[in-house]
Amino acid sequence: MNTTNATNAINATNAINTTMKRLDRTKLALLIVLLCLGYSPITVLAESQVKHEDAETPIRITADRMESKHNMGWVEFIGNVMATQDDVVITADRMKVFYKRDGNTSLGAGTIEKIISQGNVKIIFDNKTKTAVAEKAVYLADQKVLELSGGEPRVWSGKNMVRGKKITLFQAENRSLVEGAGKDQVEATLYVKEGGGLIK
Repeated sequence: MNTTNATNAINATNAINTTMKRLDRTKLALLIVLLCLGYSPITVLAESQVKHEDAETPIRITADRMESKHNMGWVEFIGNVMATQDDVVITADRMKVFYKRDGNTSLGAGTIEKIISQGNVKIIFDNKTKTAVAEKAVYLADQKVLELSGGEPRVWSGKNMVRGKKITLFQAENRSLVEGAGKDQVEATLYVKEGGGLIK
């Protein structure tokens, strides 16, 4: 093979690699365009990568189906939803991602404003040291606040557990608020070392 042919082969390989990278980044945009053009809902696995404003890694979401409405600024994932980012894992029956479009109609141009997960919600977070369950979870990205409600919201950290009608985690402030309602009081189970109990 002469120098010209070798150079052409290298250039072709580089062009293919560049094209493949662009396809990965534009996969979600193409899916959304197809939905907007009136194609039937996606019945195969919908897979998306959504970039959070402060995140260094993408949020990867898989589901049975995906629907979007650009003029309202949201994308909804339906059926066997799993969202992961670093060590955080959220599973739910459905998840709706609201984003700021910054004057652009494409999802990739925006940042996440709010995420609402519903149905059998389970969240593993804080380096896999905490687990939360509820029927509904609302995450407000700007305030870094997670609100759990519906069913019996609970949060575990090791063996320690809290339960209430509504649990709000203020991540930026490293504090939480657990609320009861009527006869449904707040419940906490705390494990302490020997000699560190109430009056023992």
